[in-house]
Amino acid sequence: MNTMSISARVVLKAIAVLCFCMFGSIAFAEDKVTPEEARAIAKEAYIFNYSMVLMYRTMYLQAIDKQSPSFSGGFGKWLHLGMSSPEDTDIVSPNNDTPYSYAWVDTRAEPWVMTLPKIEDKRFYTNQWDDLWGFVLGNPGSDEDGNGGVSVLLASPGWDGDLPKGVDRVIRGETDFLGTLTRTQAFDADDMPNVQAIQKQYKLEPLSAYLGTDAPAAAPAVNWMDWTEGDEKTPKFWEYAAFLLPYTTPNKMDEKILADMAKIGLERGKPFDPARLDQDMQDALAGGMQDALASLAKQATTFDDPSLFFKSRADMKTDYNNRALGVFVGLFGNVKAVSIYFAEPKDADGEFFDGSKGSYDIHFTKDQIPDVKNFWSWTMYKLPQRWLVANPIKRYSIGSATPGLVYADDGSVTIHVSAKSPGKDKESNWLPAPDGPFWLVLRTYGPGKSIVDKSWKMPPIPRVK
Repeated sequence: MNTMSISARVVLKAIAVLCFCMFGSIAFAEDKVTPEEARAIAKEAYIFNYSMVLMYRTMYLQAIDKQSPSFSGGFGKWLHLGMSSPEDTDIVSPNNDTPYSYAWVDTRAEPWVMTLPKIEDKRFYTNQWDDLWGFVLGNPGSDEDGNGGVSVLLASPGWDGDLPKGVDRVIRGETDFLGTLTRTQAFDADDMPNVQAIQKQYKLEPLSAYLGTDAPAAAPAVNWMDWTEGDEKTPKFWEYAAFLLPYTTPNKMDEKILADMAKIGLERGKPFDPARLDQDMQDALAGGMQDALASLAKQATTFDDPSLFFKSRADMKTDYNNRALGVFVGLFGNVKAVSIYFAEPKDADGEFFDGSKGSYDIHFTKDQIPDVKNFWSWTMYKLPQRWLVANPIKRYSIGSATPGLVYADDGSVTIHVSAKSPGKDKESNWLPAPDGPFWLVLRTYGPGKSIVDKSWKMPPIPRVK
């Protein structure tokens, strides 16, 4: 009888262990975190993963979804665009100075070689590459290499092969998938044929094709998650994060946040099913998500230097908040060595810009004109979407490269910002606004010393009384 009792206890203990293994994720909150702690972790986890999930959205639309209007043809294929317009909604806050070329590469099987052609000295181009975390990895082109042409290797985080002959350097991030937003300056709409001729020379090829050798075995097929607009604001966000984490290489800097994420059931290599959580935990995760979104939305109206958000891992380290905020306000923003942006949400009186309430004048004295090597421009965005604004003269940005921009005799320049024309005599310097809230961004390409060291100051922008 004693033997049977011991056996029964062993069996019961085994069953208990098995049940914990099978169902422990449902009740993990009782053992590890309270709902209050889970909500705080969920807020941080949402901010940590936000960039990756939103980068996936763009990659999905451009390289995966064959039904997407912006499908490029797949990985390793270019999507060349003209000058941005209000119809372009793939990313928020697009610029209108340098027509975009997008491409994505899958580096799991082998690296890729990207080649830029030689172009004329007066034109600016840059081949920015980011990983799925939104870290800026490199900018082959005018600022890093000049305009003489260059080839670079795009590799996975763990690649350690030899640099091929004719290739300048290696670019790698912390994810298996990399994306580029390549910018090619257009002097005006009539210059687009020249831009398109340059875009056609941008080249991407697998390393084996570049070397003329046999291709390695293909990487395992991916069962891609379908993207639906707005998913980032639903519980499905966590499923995207769990799906994407295996395509990242963990960085030691992220050990703490990754450990905290595991406490709410979000772990690399494991599926995430919110439906398996009890209601308290589901509420905690939803609350954390709302806390994060509210924080990002508030911060998006209070900063004046978007270049804070676009950096390499070495520069950004564990600043997950600014990393997320950069994607929240404008995907694929560039590092300050290439361009520095100034976001202006309010007028000289501290009121938010609104085209239905009046017009505004941006006035630079001769000494206040931005110090740049290349050029500067103002771009108009309607809120809350941060998309370009449709208008009768089809002008979405204005700046030093705008044909016909009129300067005063004293060397100063005034930009007129309004929903309605300021008059035919002033339309050369008119930046049309929406009949409602808007957001202005000043971009400086090749920023000079006074902009980099922040001694240059933005003049106040008054509402015309």
